[in-house]
Amino acid sequence: MKKIFYISLAFISFLLVMSCEKDFREIGGNVISNNEFSTDKVTLEVEITPVDISSVRADNIAIGSLGEYWLGVYNNNDYKSINASFVSQLSVSTPNPKTADVQSAVDVDDEFPLRKVDSFFQLDRVVLKLPYTATNIRTTSDNLPKFRLDSVLGDATKKMPLSVIVNETFLNTLDPSNPTETNSFQSDFNYAGTEILNEDLGFEFMPNPNDTMYVITRSVSDLMGNVSGTYLDTIKLNNGNTSAAPNPFLVVPLDTDKMKTMFWDRFSGPEFENSVAFNNYFKGIKVETNATEGAMVPFQLTGNTNSGSVEFYYTITRYEIKEGETALTLKDTLARNYSFPLNRVRNSKYTMSPVQNTPPANSFNIQGTAGSMARINILNATDLQDLKDRNILVNDATLTFNIDASRDTTSVPLRMLLYRETADGDEQIKDAITEGPILFGGTLQLEDSKPSSYSFGITDYVSDLISGELQENSPLVLRVFNTPTDLAVDPNTGILRSLNVETYNWNPRGVTILNNSASNGEKRAKLTISFTEEKDDN
Repeated sequence: MKKIFYISLAFISFLLVMSCEKDFREIGGNVISNNEFSTDKVTLEVEITPVDISSVRADNIAIGSLGEYWLGVYNNNDYKSINASFVSQLSVSTPNPKTADVQSAVDVDDEFPLRKVDSFFQLDRVVLKLPYTATNIRTTSDNLPKFRLDSVLGDATKKMPLSVIVNETFLNTLDPSNPTETNSFQSDFNYAGTEILNEDLGFEFMPNPNDTMYVITRSVSDLMGNVSGTYLDTIKLNNGNTSAAPNPFLVVPLDTDKMKTMFWDRFSGPEFENSVAFNNYFKGIKVETNATEGAMVPFQLTGNTNSGSVEFYYTITRYEIKEGETALTLKDTLARNYSFPLNRVRNSKYTMSPVQNTPPANSFNIQGTAGSMARINILNATDLQDLKDRNILVNDATLTFNIDASRDTTSVPLRMLLYRETADGDEQIKDAITEGPILFGGTLQLEDSKPSSYSFGITDYVSDLISGELQENSPLVLRVFNTPTDLAVDPNTGILRSLNVETYNWNPRGVTILNNSASNGEKRAKLTISFTEEKDDN
């Protein structure tokens, strides 16, 4: 009944009925100032307990796609270090292009049916292609494409090792212990597999917005099927629009011999007949970096022409016997590629290292991904009973958290989430539904252009506690906001998404908050309540 009541609140408005009667219990009203009532404000202490996060949900099974797929390392001594990787199944097309090319490139010339055509295939290169998340900042005065890589955290001037490894863990979408339920994977899940697919076992990368093309060597075949010549071909990403500036992307060359044995030589076999057979045969890849310094970079693993993929580049050399002749002569060469997109089950993996510089005694850390959060207890039994006895009308209740400026604030979260930790699970606070994100708050506040604080308007929630409409004074939880999974209401439709709060979090930012210690003075974490109260002489 509680959840049905909350859901209905998302679609109705409240009417405030005020009178001079002694019993007034309506919430969300305006401040009343007359001879019958007086207004006042009280600042109440809160209790804060830091909570370490061991893992978060990190698969796309229930939501289609994670917002960010990170790769690399983010070292900040004031917070946990994050080493981010991901694992992904590959998607297979049926029939695959190579098989189709073989079937269409035999016996006859399409234009001159009496001519015999022989075709020879050369596998030129196999790579992992990972498009960066980037913004085109090219102006009319720029002669070359110009991009800015988005959301890079850390030192982008340091090279980082990168390994592409065969994943030996089947990424089942259903729970193996209960096939009627969907499966899930945590950010610290251990995926089996050690076989490295890199061409260069010492491969390193450094995020670069100028990596907008990749040159491969194409091979021409002689009449015996051997390589008789080569030419260069340039690969670009342009979202299917040849006039657009090519997007930057990372290329990891893979071992051609291994990929030929595992894929190329089996293209016409049963392993590649459909996606089920293929994912049973090849369970996917792990893309890992065990860097100790460098940057954490988000990549695009979804989309059409711009998705992450394993790419097979091959060249077809065609020979023909022209009409009236008996010898084969070169007809043409065809540059081809076949993509295995990373667009099925895709899971992130976060390896966290402890904080080097622990926060001072008067503050605590909040960090996204598998970082840290805090449990907030408001309105202890004495304070709550006192407010109930006074029979007040709550006009405003604000929970405020000030940032510890002595700690690193270069990459603080732009928004925080506050929710209830109940016996039935984690739930959105009523105000997040009834008031909307702007009034509910949680966005970063600036003072003199510097990160200053986060505030939450919890008027409806506090009113319900004081009135007794809400019996359970549950602890509140403060953590880094994750878009869009932490949105209570869909911003496009205004419809309630869910009362439940999920554990998804791919936002790696961190901030240090001043706690409720008296040494923090006015900047301590606190709850401020403005209220209306009937005068004693009435």
